[in-house]
Amino acid sequence: MISFFSMDSYIFCTLFQATKTFQNYKTRRLGKFFTIFLVFITLNTLQVFGQSLSIQGPLDSVKAGDTFTFSITTKSPDAYERIIFPDSSAFTGDIEFLSRRQYKVSDFSDSTVYFLQNFSIEDVSIPPLPVYVITENDTTLLFTEPFELTFSSVLESEEDPLKPLKPNFSFERLLWPWLLGLLVLLILGYFIYQKYFKKEEQPIVQKRAIPVFSNPVTVLENQLQDIREKHTQDVNKDYKWYYSELGDALRAYIEDLYKIPALESTTRELLRYMDAFGVDAELIKYIRSVLNEADMIKFAKVTPTLDQSMNAFHQAHSFLDRARIVDVQRIDRMKQEFEQQFIGEEDEDGMG
Repeated sequence: MISFFSMDSYIFCTLFQATKTFQNYKTRRLGKFFTIFLVFITLNTLQVFGQSLSIQGPLDSVKAGDTFTFSITTKSPDAYERIIFPDSSAFTGDIEFLSRRQYKVSDFSDSTVYFLQNFSIEDVSIPPLPVYVITENDTTLLFTEPFELTFSSVLESEEDPLKPLKPNFSFERLLWPWLLGLLVLLILGYFIYQKYFKKEEQPIVQKRAIPVFSNPVTVLENQLQDIREKHTQDVNKDYKWYYSELGDALRAYIEDLYKIPALESTTRELLRYMDAFGVDAELIKYIRSVLNEADMIKFAKVTPTLDQSMNAFHQAHSFLDRARIVDVQRIDRMKQEFEQQFIGEEDEDGMG
């Protein structure tokens, strides 16, 4: 049995008014029957109303990329067997679930703390969340109140724009002496060639160099290794360059392998393209994590820590490891098409 909980007090007024109405019926037996039935329903409702929920979140406004805690506490007048709190699937959209901890305060009270991260650039609301209180003979479904998060921007206001750059100072350059000297050298070289080096020229047939197929996975691996080495050796740690290079390396891989305009698209457009093209869900997950954090640093001017930058590299490397598995057949087909195209060009040259 599942009881549905609501905090609206008008239920009691409605039951009371209905009881008075049934008592005024001409048939007094029927009125007594409905009176007893409504009293029974009222007692059950009062028992459900004994359950209570409370929530607690950040009191101040949050910025894009901020992490915060959100807690749910439940109290029951009777002991219960267990409580089922919302899991990670309850938090979608711009509020991302990181982890949670559950604390059992007593046999009549329980609490869960969620660790969340905000990726919204405007005010956002956490919708009502379901909580199940399970006893020996009953299961009660409670809902939390919606919780509003206020967004706080870190961008500079339009009232204080950046000052324009001063024009560069230009130096006058004299080109005619250089041109005159070049002309003299060309004339002198021509006469020397005609007198000493000119011979009957034989046609030289140059054989076209055979191009080598470039494996996108190998290219991505080399790029990630170079980015990490430069980042770890850089004393000043240019995080904007670091995250931009990580994101561009992943975007170039997707564009080369899936023919998606990844380098020209925004993060949201690229994720929609990848989902429409049926790209592996794990690849979408890893690239989404790296690109979202790169956008925070590029547009919201968030300064990460060294540990966060290393975690972004691990996400990119997880993308690489996943690509080795799921893109094997696609890369093989890409290599076969490359080799067939080159063989066709050689055949046309031989026939010519």
